[in-house]
Amino acid sequence: MQILFLVFVTIFWQSCKTTSSNIPVTTMDKDIVGSWEGCDGRVVTFTKQKSGEIIGRYAQLGGLEKYRFTQDEIGYKVVQKELGTYTGLVKWRNTTGQETWKKVSITIEDNVYRDNNSDGCSKEMKRIGQ
Repeated sequence: MQILFLVFVTIFWQSCKTTSSNIPVTTMDKDIVGSWEGCDGRVVTFTKQKSGEIIGRYAQLGGLEKYRFTQDEIGYKVVQKELGTYTGLVKWRNTTGQETWKKVSITIEDNVYRDNNSDGCSKEMKRIGQ
């Protein structure tokens, strides 16, 4: 009886171990670091600084040229609150080029960027260059 019990426990433990080790553990689909493309062709590349702050620079401007943004310009300054959630500031410009910084909350899930305070082509962006 004890042998049968040990066989059962061993088989059960192995099946649990095998099942759990086959599940990929990744946070990439919730990480903002990388490049993101908006609907007008703009590309924002986010990089993490030594301070922990995350900076977003415009790698391609798309429709932002008419607002006098420049390539490699910083447009985002954010920090990670928890996995997939970021808060900070996003730069806005009017057609004369006058800039303001607005608060922004960002979520990243399944390689999709969404925020609450960007224009229509940055509110939802797709990860590129994986």
